Amino acid sequence: MRKLSKAIIKEAAIELIKEKGLKEFTARNLGNKLGVTDAAIFKYFPTLRNLFEEILLDFIAECKQSFSAVVHSDLNAEEKLRKLLKVYEEKFLKTNGAMPLLCFEISRMNDVGLRELIKEYWDFYLEKVEEVIKQGWKENIFREDINPRTVGLTINGYYISKALRNMVTGEPIDEGFSDKIASIVLEGLRKK
Repeated sequence: MRKLSKAIIKEAAIELIKEKGLKEFTARNLGNKLGVTDAAIFKYFPTLRNLFEEILLDFIAECKQSFSAVVHSDLNAEEKLRKLLKVYEEKFLKTNGAMPLLCFEISRMNDVGLRELIKEYWDFYLEKVEEVIKQGWKENIFREDINPRTVGLTINGYYISKALRNMVTGEPIDEGFSDKIASIVLEGLRKK
């Protein structure tokens, strides 16, 4: 029997979510992936909901720390936006695109607590994008008719689309894609 830990279970769970989605996600499938019984999983996580919650909390904590570090750095607004998207890409690639899919699938579940966690994450991200755009306004480099929330949602939509395309086509998610979206977003933000 394989030596288990919460970290190993969470990592395998993320992979399984990517492979099968939440609809087919069961403790038995997770146990099979790890070579253990479903009872072994429940020794670490009393319910699958607890497992999903821990995965989300870990992801949110990492993102909040990274996003805040970027926004509170001494970079100018353009550099911050590029760095913010790069950090988002790193978190995205770490789970091979599974986290946006998990957030998408959980949002369709009837679990208010988990949905609130996802809302907290999106709101935090949108707030950080808004802070960067407002800095760009102060630096007089970004157009003032831009809605920061729309920019943040556009970026999120791109990342979700990237994850869905990978899941449907199997097309690999290449490193560096955040540079492309940053260039497109910045082109629309800059004053002419």
